[in-house]
Amino acid sequence: MRDAFEEFGRDADAEEAYLTQVDASTIYVGILNELYGRPNPPDGDSATEMEFRRAREAGRRVNIYLAAQASAREGALSRFIDRVRFFVTTENYTDVTDLTGRVRRRLEELAAEALSPWIKLGDLVFRADEIDDTGATIAVRARVSEEIAHQLEALRDQRYRHTRLRFVSRNRVADGDLAAVRRTTRAGGTEELAVELANVRPPQGEAMRAGTGGHSADELVELGMRSLFARAPLPNSVGPLSFLAGTGINAQDLSQAFELPNEMAEAVTRLVIADGLVGSGRARRIVSFSLGPRDGDTRRVALEWEDPHTYVNVTPERRYLEAEWRRP
Repeated sequence: MRDAFEEFGRDADAEEAYLTQVDASTIYVGILNELYGRPNPPDGDSATEMEFRRAREAGRRVNIYLAAQASAREGALSRFIDRVRFFVTTENYTDVTDLTGRVRRRLEELAAEALSPWIKLGDLVFRADEIDDTGATIAVRARVSEEIAHQLEALRDQRYRHTRLRFVSRNRVADGDLAAVRRTTRAGGTEELAVELANVRPPQGEAMRAGTGGHSADELVELGMRSLFARAPLPNSVGPLSFLAGTGINAQDLSQAFELPNEMAEAVTRLVIADGLVGSGRARRIVSFSLGPRDGDTRRVALEWEDPHTYVNVTPERRYLEAEWRRP
């Protein structure tokens, strides 16, 4: 299956070549028929199994297709398939035409999913199909997991409890009352959840923000961000008032976001940062954010945010952070 490594156009041994191609991809598609492939030292794994393992470790989207008719399937491949099924759901294909159709449909689904915006609603993070934001109300339509649907419906069913939720999207942080949660089941078993928030208002940030040690409140936030993401020590002048350099970002949420697969991590990390910085009033908005793929215990992060609009006649300053973010 992997004999023509010269097509990569560079000097490299076979193992380095195909694993490098996996590292450069965002989606891994494995097609398994009858042959396992030549075992490679030291573990005796085939190139395909090494690719599969590398794709999972790197957080790639993994899609595996199995030939439905494979009477001469090697035992080593059957055992590999058993290991694959422990981690991912596989699909059977009957012939090349069927395989082509299945792969095309899956790639189209992934492309559509990639365009769906991520949101954070309370403590729940998921993709939305549609967000209708009038300013005073926010309506969200989404196809969510059963667990997320259950938790939102549980909040709805607490009839005598006033439930106010934080809504966070790429460019919006707001608080609103949970007005409705509706689940719609369509032909074919597709389920959609509709959530409505009413009385939407900007989050109430901290009323009093003070500077210390010769640093303004906004400068302290920047120092706190550099401490959080780059592990830069706070200046000695801050002393026992280091809490004033707080960022508002939930460290546990940030740690969980770091561990997510690469295709999810950037969007979810941005939500966590916006919830903390903007939701606490320490920033007016997130201007830009980018997150690199995980390389061992490290990700590259670049972030620009805007200070709160404290004075009408003063343009808020923008602050920029670029760092090697290590596993929290």
